[in-house]
Amino acid sequence: MVYLGALLTLAALVWWPSERFWPVTFFLFGPRWVFALPLLAVLPACALADRLLAAALGVAAALLAELLFGWCVPWDRAFDRGGSEASVRVVTWNRGGGPAPGALGLMMALEAPDVIVLQESGREGIETPPGWHRHREGGMSLLSRFPILDTAVRDPKDMWDLAGSGAMVRYRLETPLGRLDLTGVHLETPREGLESILRFGPGAATELVAKNRQREIEAQAARRWVDESSSPLRVVAGDFNTPVESHIFRDHWSGFRDCHSAAGWGFGFTKRTRRIGTRIDHVLAGPGLTCVWTRVGDRLGGDHAPVIADLRLAP
Repeated sequence: MVYLGALLTLAALVWWPSERFWPVTFFLFGPRWVFALPLLAVLPACALADRLLAAALGVAAALLAELLFGWCVPWDRAFDRGGSEASVRVVTWNRGGGPAPGALGLMMALEAPDVIVLQESGREGIETPPGWHRHREGGMSLLSRFPILDTAVRDPKDMWDLAGSGAMVRYRLETPLGRLDLTGVHLETPREGLESILRFGPGAATELVAKNRQREIEAQAARRWVDESSSPLRVVAGDFNTPVESHIFRDHWSGFRDCHSAAGWGFGFTKRTRRIGTRIDHVLAGPGLTCVWTRVGDRLGGDHAPVIADLRLAP
């Protein structure tokens, strides 16, 4: 019961105050699996001593798996009420970390996307297959089977507090679902703040607090810009550098549906190290759209994995 109480306390901290209390950032971006290890010892011991207690602990652990550890079950697909037959497959992929040569072409052959939103696309040439349309602005690129009717680039200067790195580009596409406004984003990361504390201790938390503040500024600016779109159909895709449990994500992207949360299985980690997996890349569907299928693809040598999502009109 002490362990269960500790998990519930941790869940309360994650959902409020979340990253307003800076140590929570370490949980959200750190090896969460460490906090599940005691369950491997506690659950068998409870099963031997009290089966009812073991059952209660098992149920509580299952509930906390999604709330605390990010395990997803596609409940929306289970209760799917239909919708349009036409669908659009959107892929978002941060190509940082140097994916293998030809990785983009291989991903396109494997996943058959309709629209690809790239971050850190670099200066190297990106081959556009015959019949595709392309737009590139700095490190942000778009490849689309559908005509690109218009583009708009957000000036980053009005998002800066302490030299943030947010990038946003909005595209208007003519798709089988109708005219769609798709906003590609690449928002600030807390990485330098986390590394500073690991190197110098809690006394260096000022940098992490500043990074979290900048992340919130950029998320707020992105949402306001998306809401200015004149199209009733809106999608936001990219590297948010924020997991869905963060208050930064929940506060500023309410009303949009995270496709993996709605239609994906498992943790859906999009960035991995040897010990840590995090889900910080997202495809978000706005009102009028529904996610019918989502999965995380192969990293193909990079440090991020692509997120593949099928969207259609909501019933």
